[in-house]
Amino acid sequence: MEDIQLAVVGAGPAGSTAAEVAARSAKVVLIDQKSEIGSPVQCGGFLPEPRELERLMPRARLPQTLIEIPERCILHRTRLQRIYSPSGKGKEFPVAGRVLDRRAFDRHLASRAARAGVRVLPATRANLIDGTLRLSGRFSRDLWPQIIIGADGPHSIVSRAMGNPIQELGLCLEYEMVDVKSDADAAEMYFSANYAPGGYAWIIPTGSDTANVGVGVRASYLAGRKLPDILDRFVGEHPVASKKLGSGEVLAVMRGLVPAGGSQGTIQKSNMLLAGDAAGHVMATSGGGIPLAMVAGRIAGEAAIGHLQDKMPLQEYVSRIREEFGIELSRSVQLRKMVDLAMKSDSIMNALFAALSPDQMKSVMRAEIPLPLKAREWSDK
Repeated sequence: MEDIQLAVVGAGPAGSTAAEVAARSAKVVLIDQKSEIGSPVQCGGFLPEPRELERLMPRARLPQTLIEIPERCILHRTRLQRIYSPSGKGKEFPVAGRVLDRRAFDRHLASRAARAGVRVLPATRANLIDGTLRLSGRFSRDLWPQIIIGADGPHSIVSRAMGNPIQELGLCLEYEMVDVKSDADAAEMYFSANYAPGGYAWIIPTGSDTANVGVGVRASYLAGRKLPDILDRFVGEHPVASKKLGSGEVLAVMRGLVPAGGSQGTIQKSNMLLAGDAAGHVMATSGGGIPLAMVAGRIAGEAAIGHLQDKMPLQEYVSRIREEFGIELSRSVQLRKMVDLAMKSDSIMNALFAALSPDQMKSVMRAEIPLPLKAREWSDK
């Protein structure tokens, strides 16, 4: 442990990817505070198929682990995305997707890192104090790695050490449900100020009669309402969703936080890098973060090796992130800000949905700004 060159904090998709990449040429430790990597689950698990990801991030080099996922980690496949306006009108477009078993997938990525030579430390909490990485829990000791990668989520201790504020977060609550009547071919999103203020609700099928059902909202839109009450109301009262979910039973409850403001202001400082949720690498239009996290993890691992072996400045990490998906990430934040007004009013949201064709909605999911949004022609209706 004394000669560790790189410490990665957080064994999610970003951290495990970074650790595996760097382990080819460096001595790496991967630290996670969870006793069981991948659990509890804090994500709906929807991931587009590779050809969709290539269109979403056309300049990114996708890690092979994002393209080839073992079948044991895939619960279900979908072929459509369907989006409902507050009025209950749905528009759909083709999107080939995989619904992941996040417990299995995160363990798979961490296992790959371990087999590559990474020392994995579960049930271990990390703190950064005056440049010292202080570990407590199952493994208690101080480390002085040459590089630290923070992939430790929205409340990242590495991000705080870099001076970043905690950005606005989406609050997510999800049920794993059985005996539902949802469309097994479609991942569905529901928008409504009444049922999902400042965000959206979702039904992601995990089988013929099972689904992940959740709601993600921003705290500033809650107005005193409680998230469990919002989700229960969506399941039991939504004019469309309740017909699909009302007879179902809840098998599990999952909670999570999602960055909603785009990239953190500082993702590299001194010997520290940020990747994944810790860096705000989440599409603000959908809350999807797995693809960006794994691309960022790959870049972080490569940047660490470049610095250790060839003295490449760690600042190169920032420019490489910008080159591979910075445009898409920034546009997603711009789009979210454009529709913030509509989020407060179901009538405006209905007008926005009426102005967009299914193809234009798909463009929005890819962080492309369609003409009706540029013209804001819906805002006066």
